[in-house]
Amino acid sequence: MLSTNVKQTKDKTPERVNFSGSTIYCGLDVHKKSWNTSIYVDGTFVKSFHQLSDEEVLLKHLLTNYPGGTYKACYEAGFCGFSVQRSLTSLGIECIVVNAADVPQTNKGILSKTDTTDSRRLGEAFSKGLLKPIYVPAQDGEADRNLIRYRKRLQSDIRSKKNMIKACLNTQGIKIPPEHDKGYWTNNFLLWLDNLTIDNLNTQRVIQYNVEDVRGLRKKMYSLTKVIRELSQNEKYKNKYDKITTAPGIGLIIAMTMLTEIQDINRFDNFNKFNSYIGLCPSEFSSGEQIHKGKMTVRCHKEIRSLLIEGAWVAIRLDPALTKKYNELIKDNRRTKKRAIVVIARKLLSRIYKIWKDDIEYEIGIVK
Repeated sequence: MLSTNVKQTKDKTPERVNFSGSTIYCGLDVHKKSWNTSIYVDGTFVKSFHQLSDEEVLLKHLLTNYPGGTYKACYEAGFCGFSVQRSLTSLGIECIVVNAADVPQTNKGILSKTDTTDSRRLGEAFSKGLLKPIYVPAQDGEADRNLIRYRKRLQSDIRSKKNMIKACLNTQGIKIPPEHDKGYWTNNFLLWLDNLTIDNLNTQRVIQYNVEDVRGLRKKMYSLTKVIRELSQNEKYKNKYDKITTAPGIGLIIAMTMLTEIQDINRFDNFNKFNSYIGLCPSEFSSGEQIHKGKMTVRCHKEIRSLLIEGAWVAIRLDPALTKKYNELIKDNRRTKKRAIVVIARKLLSRIYKIWKDDIEYEIGIVK
């Protein structure tokens, strides 16, 4: 017989690990077909692994291995834009996008670069609070920005076609008549190209194909500019557009480029930060009592900076205050006209920041 003194033992449910109160940092090296992910728990490296380029796969891994934690992820801006950030955020994973140039790097890392080292570098810097996220625009704002950028691409394509036509003419020793050689292409010049006879048939074909491309691209450019003008009158942009275009030298393309690229002027607490983003400031290499300022910084928004400099050349003809300032600058032998116009562009940018921030109009003739 069994002893009645045997104690009955109750089944105990095993206690599962819980990461409540812990932050799980994920450094992502994002590629088209796969990601390399490095996991840091409260600043401690745990592991790196490859996974499919799928946000759901990452979420499943985190929920399975680190239940109850606060999930955060980061990746470098690249081919996928902000799509991964938006998808991860919608799944409850806080995600930021960073500028690759702002991620701390060592010489060893530069000499030995792999997907794993990249994701670990991102995860470590993120867990230590060393990364500053870049601005993530709303999807409709990003679409508007892409429309303006497409116009820039069209300009580049047209320029490329024109250069090819000029190259063909030069190789055949054909001079452009003075009445057509004006620096810009008129319809009469395109007609002259249509009627041009060249001994080499294939060269003539290349020219005609490119002339057809130029006409098609110019037609598309006209249509696109019309769409951009309509966009400027959209409720989202109209008030800011009307204020910004009161500044001399600022027309449709410059204004809409600034509005769609920057979108929210309140991203910048002061003009110095705004100017640093645009890049109308010198690079500086100072140490101790020695101060050395060089050329304009390479970190900039190239499109806005170049457009503002173009606008500044117009502004000095329309605003007497800017005309006076420009003349004072070029009298200084240390400044060339090109350097002087950069100062004017910076001054113009300062005034645009003011009228955008305070919702006011530009005043002509104001010295300061």
